[in-house]
Amino acid sequence: MQAAIEAIVIQGGVPRRPHLSSALAAMGWSARECPAIGDLGSLVDIRPPQVMVLEGPAPMLCTLAGIARFTAPRAALIVLADETELEARVLALQAGADVACPLQIDLRELAALGRALAQPRRDDARPPPAVTPGWHLISGGRVLAGPRGQRLPLTFSESAFFLRLLGAPGYRLPREHLAASRGQHSARSVDVMVSRLRSKAQRLGIELPLLAVRQWGYIFLADSATGHVDAAAAALAADWPAGMLQGPSAPEMPGASGA
Repeated sequence: MQAAIEAIVIQGGVPRRPHLSSALAAMGWSARECPAIGDLGSLVDIRPPQVMVLEGPAPMLCTLAGIARFTAPRAALIVLADETELEARVLALQAGADVACPLQIDLRELAALGRALAQPRRDDARPPPAVTPGWHLISGGRVLAGPRGQRLPLTFSESAFFLRLLGAPGYRLPREHLAASRGQHSARSVDVMVSRLRSKAQRLGIELPLLAVRQWGYIFLADSATGHVDAAAAALAADWPAGMLQGPSAPEMPGASGA
């Protein structure tokens, strides 16, 4: 007889698949409900899950996935989203989800997928990889680590911000995309969060290689060998050709300022 899968079902907002945890329990899982993301930490502390199943509003899915990922970094994370919510599924995968499935996935398929993901990973016994030379997230996303041993503790929102930024091509994203990942409608909220983040870093003696591009968004020099923004880098960003900053839908950039 197969052992029960230890799972937590996270349903942010009004559940679109109600009674999912009880349905999985009927499939032989040991499933607990987490109706609010703020309760996840205490549930994980009581009994670490093998699998987490997450469903929630599309604008919040990326942030919820990021919080779930660094709250239980070793658990498999399955995200459920409507088939029309392609952007939300992609962002959730970038934030740490292992797989994104249709919201109405058959329960038998979901149970089989969860059991497969819960199997011990083949690379668990391998030696740890070499330390990443540039800036990167550690401790399940709770800490931003720099190339010179810098360690910056992050809040949920700050971790979600860096998950998006470090997962973006060229480590650059417009404010509107970052605001959407935080479930906010105003890009100004992102600027306020970044200002507080910079103040915290300065209090700890850490200079973040984060460039703010006026009227557009942010660039993070994650591969900076020295771990700081020098005058040359800031000047380069200020005169960066528009084509180098543009994504598929990015406007022309008038200039940038240093962190």
